[in-house]
Amino acid sequence: MGPATGKRLAADDGWDVLGHVVRNAGQWGVDPARTAVFGESFGALISALTAIRARNAGLRLAAQVLVNPAVEVTRTMYDYPSIAEYAYSPTPAAPVLRLLQRLAVPPGTDARAFSPLYADDLSGLAPALLIVPTRDALADHGRRYAERLRAAGTSVRLTEYPGARHAFLTLPGVEPQAEVARSEILEFLRAALAV
Repeated sequence: MGPATGKRLAADDGWDVLGHVVRNAGQWGVDPARTAVFGESFGALISALTAIRARNAGLRLAAQVLVNPAVEVTRTMYDYPSIAEYAYSPTPAAPVLRLLQRLAVPPGTDARAFSPLYADDLSGLAPALLIVPTRDALADHGRRYAERLRAAGTSVRLTEYPGARHAFLTLPGVEPQAEVARSEILEFLRAALAV
């Protein structure tokens, strides 16, 4: 349950799904030692929070893949040059971010609890691949989180895709770099999940 709200939050759901998969690994045909989290945008926020929660619970993840992650949902989440530059172009990102922020952080909660960027300890987390499209309002969120992970000693690979926009990964054939990014993610996961 979310702190001070008693309400279930998306971050709780991410944790519950991971726990269910690991507890029922045999039923799912999953090797619990070869588990990773993967998310895009606010899904990457949920994945990053789940990776921190897994580490705190002693559940060792093999990897985390965060694509154009939102990693700060505090009042200062908009104080980044990339958000100012891409707030309304190529898509109207600012109003969508405001809506998602309201949904992610119910009134009365400490937004820092839902902002992995402000986690007290980012050490000992699963190796991370951060994919950052440069024409994205959240580009600086990804860059800053990579810096924080690296400073904490967590293995991190940051790859920027110049000219790519938000959700480019879902647009192969439209966004030329989508296939390259997908290949990079597959290579990273194959290496991380190798027996």
